[in-house]
Amino acid sequence: MPVPIQSRLLSRITIVGVLFFLTSIVNAQSSEPKPKPNGSISGRITVDGKGAAGVPVAAVEGSNVNRRDAPARAFSDVEGNYQISGLAPAEYQVWTLTPALVAEPSGSPNYFSYAGAAKSILLGAGENVTGVDLKLIRGSVITGRVTNADNKPVVEERLSLQMVDVNGNPPRFGGSISSTYDQMFQTDDRGVYRIFDLPPGRYKVSVGYDPATDGMIRSRRYDKTYYLDPTDQSKPAIIELSEGDEAKNIDIKVEPAPKTYSISGRVIDTETGVPIAKAGVRLMPVSKDPNAGGGLGIQADERGEFSWGGFGPGHYSVSATSESYGGNYYSDPVYLDVVDKDLNDIEVKTVPGLSIGGIISTDGLSTKELLALLPGLTISFSGSSTGNNPVRTAGRAVVAPDGSFLVEGLRPGPVSVWVVTQRPTFIHPNFNRMERDGVAVNQNFELKESLSGLRVVIDYGTGIIRGTVKFDGDPAIAESHMYVNCKREGAREGSTVQVDARGHFVIANLAPGSWEVTLQINSLTPRPPRGFAPQKQIVNIANGSETEVTFVVNLTPKPGGP
Repeated sequence: MPVPIQSRLLSRITIVGVLFFLTSIVNAQSSEPKPKPNGSISGRITVDGKGAAGVPVAAVEGSNVNRRDAPARAFSDVEGNYQISGLAPAEYQVWTLTPALVAEPSGSPNYFSYAGAAKSILLGAGENVTGVDLKLIRGSVITGRVTNADNKPVVEERLSLQMVDVNGNPPRFGGSISSTYDQMFQTDDRGVYRIFDLPPGRYKVSVGYDPATDGMIRSRRYDKTYYLDPTDQSKPAIIELSEGDEAKNIDIKVEPAPKTYSISGRVIDTETGVPIAKAGVRLMPVSKDPNAGGGLGIQADERGEFSWGGFGPGHYSVSATSESYGGNYYSDPVYLDVVDKDLNDIEVKTVPGLSIGGIISTDGLSTKELLALLPGLTISFSGSSTGNNPVRTAGRAVVAPDGSFLVEGLRPGPVSVWVVTQRPTFIHPNFNRMERDGVAVNQNFELKESLSGLRVVIDYGTGIIRGTVKFDGDPAIAESHMYVNCKREGAREGSTVQVDARGHFVIANLAPGSWEVTLQINSLTPRPPRGFAPQKQIVNIANGSETEVTFVVNLTPKPGGP
């Protein structure tokens, strides 16, 4: 008996309705909002020891504040208290966004070259961290005017500051404060500059260009010139700043730099005389100082021709290299003396380079797994000859999907290996060992002929060490600068991380095996009566697992003194 049309239509409508209802349920389930991050960081902000209201503070994700990636911000209340909420688990730099205010000095100040104070916090899922206090003081200012020999303003010229000790000597590491991007380090259209956000200390102020440290640049205008001591014009002045000071009239008069000239020529093959299109060219000042810098690399055109200006009188070298632009060649350096004119028609002759080929791997992961974790993995070999005028060699290659590599264009001589990912995700895996035909090869070795079959093993995996540093005997430690190094047994390199403000640290991407973990205490505030030798522990790591490590530092004074 045939089913009436109305019944068939009703059945279809019912089926469609059921399917729509089921689809709605599935979609509702799949589109359920993810739980919002609910971690928080709180503390108190003070200026000169007093609670500061209305101070903006941000949680910048990462190991430093350079990324300026702040998922959450807050302002301090009338008593200086703040709370930054809605944070996902991550490493954060809690940073005050405070122009004209800088971090309060500690026993071993770790100043930033920008305003504010910052503390590192490793935040767990749903964790509410309290007591992250940030202490500020008023920053200092150096201001003045830069003029030329005709007393006319020098416009848009870069200034540099150098922190020094009481004897005028720079610190062992760093101490130079400048920026090519921050306009406060440049003169305006009146030749006036004003550099602020400076911590207390002693400074030398300079303007202009130093080829030994600034490289070879176009449009060189002025030699590096310091603000001179008013009582002794033969030496740079030392400007001493206390909190909130403003050093005015730090005026500098510059003389024109010597006239500059250009170097131009072409790169050719020694045997055939054919130009090397798009060849890499390295130009270097020749100096007896092994630490002198100032070189640059450029690329020749399609005809192998190159040209660069801005060279003051001096001794230079020009060479061809396949390091940056590919190829399989190198050249001996051509030495030049720039005196009073441009140098043209310089001929740089290349010869075929040596090559190094092999595979790269890690213990505990397949090649596919390793390269998925380290996309763009690149291997480099580089080195320099010995002597008064060392000659550099270098080459690099991106590791292929099967783990193989071939680096070409190398010069005979000493080389060492370096493995790194390409930017912006810059990762430097630790070197473990290198071998060829089962025989160990040093990380630094003498390259005499082309090599194949080299096996480079790096330390990289999915193991994690999560640790804590605790203090016994004196809970009054307010500030600390501590680091933890982790090195696989038998390896030459290790990973180092800074311990955060709570004494927590995390070291990730560890290969399976036995690792030596070392705590190094750089400084504690207040300063304990005695120093501390590095503490060491041995831990076993497995891929995909976390290992807990705890260091206990005993601050109890020893009987009879330190």
